[in-house]
Amino acid sequence: MIPHDKMYKIYLNSMKYSYRFDIETGIVEEDIIDVEGHNATKALGLTSPCSFNELVKRACSNEYYKLTDVSDNNSIVTHEYLLEQYKKGIQLVEKIFYSPVKDVYVGIVYYLIKDDETGRIYAYTYSRDITKEEKHRLNSYDEVLQNKLETEDIVASANVGIWHIYVKEGQPTTMKVSPTMCKIMGVEPGTLSDEEMYNYWYSRVKKSAIPSVDASVNDMKVKGFSENTYAWIHPTKGETMVRCGGSAITQDDGSVILRGYHSDVSTIVNAEVKYKQLLEDALDEVKRQKALLQEALDDYKEADYDRRRDFLTGLRNRQDMFELLKDDLSGKRDKIDSMFLMDIDDFKKLNDKYGHSYGDECLQRIGSALNDYSKENNIYFYRYGGEELLGISFKGAKTPDLIAEELVKLIPSLEITRDDTPWGVVTISLGYTSNNSELDRMIDRADAAMYKAKDLGKNRVICFEEMK
Repeated sequence: MIPHDKMYKIYLNSMKYSYRFDIETGIVEEDIIDVEGHNATKALGLTSPCSFNELVKRACSNEYYKLTDVSDNNSIVTHEYLLEQYKKGIQLVEKIFYSPVKDVYVGIVYYLIKDDETGRIYAYTYSRDITKEEKHRLNSYDEVLQNKLETEDIVASANVGIWHIYVKEGQPTTMKVSPTMCKIMGVEPGTLSDEEMYNYWYSRVKKSAIPSVDASVNDMKVKGFSENTYAWIHPTKGETMVRCGGSAITQDDGSVILRGYHSDVSTIVNAEVKYKQLLEDALDEVKRQKALLQEALDDYKEADYDRRRDFLTGLRNRQDMFELLKDDLSGKRDKIDSMFLMDIDDFKKLNDKYGHSYGDECLQRIGSALNDYSKENNIYFYRYGGEELLGISFKGAKTPDLIAEELVKLIPSLEITRDDTPWGVVTISLGYTSNNSELDRMIDRADAAMYKAKDLGKNRVICFEEMK
């Protein structure tokens, strides 16, 4: 487990208040006083020691402190809930609260750890103001949602159906369609599963049109976008002419998602050019809306990138690390191979002698070098805290011992000069582990190896599995 004093250092610069309490008894021993000197315990009409559950209950019902949890269906955190999470092996519980009175969002982290001396289980609580980040995220999401709804309205008004097809080797191909698409195909919404919907659509493509349909799908995969007009057998109308177009996105797991539109253009193909022009106008509007939607998505991605990056070093931050270690969907966590913990040797002495601005420049140059290294190797780098940097490599990268040696040589090669160490330049001590059988212990192992490297003289590598 990560010692709580390290956790405290990470949140120290941005937190509003911090306190701890026993999650088995739910008793908060001392008054909760924020960085501005405000006594939250007394403001809620309580005297320490007091009940954590009562404290939260009052905070969520008091007019001034009325907080609404927007991250978990308005649930209120209790010490029983935290104890339940701890028993499940969860060490970190994060919540986002909103104060309608102050119009402020607060991010609260409950770090759960057992005290080795007393045997008690404590929750170390840290809070920080995340109003700016949360409002930006919500605004970006609202813009994306609004553009999506407007796009759907436009294509529906033009009698254009929308479809998504999911293709992965070894799995059945599935197809999701919009209500307008169901109407065009003569299918009642909700009557077919996604797999049945795909088979229904494909089985009604006229046999002579199948080669052109397959070629169009291949063009989507290769060129990114394709349009095609082909004959399709409607259940009641018989043979119709369908205009279909879309794009393809290949996922990290090899699967392909095809997205596109579907419209009955029989009348257009047969004679009436004016309807074809109307359809083309509608498609132009769809493309315009798609561009607006993409712009909103790009804004969201930029905001999300900033949220995940340490502003000084440009490396990924702890929030990004926690999300990776908790991610059960992308499969990235299952590919973790090794972890490396690096500490800049005698960084405090460097700050004391050369000043904090030089220390910041040192961190920036090291961060830039690690980012360059990460582009050439399958490894993520994080600012773990202060001068500690964490690397996570994935299966398929170089061997852990080679990465470790390259990193220890990389930092001195930057030639960040100092004359208060034997080497004359900034160096690091590095510890690593390649035992990925227990992810939640890898950081601790790398940390232990790093401290061993420091004890042995610094500017060196120690592997946890080779320690004696």
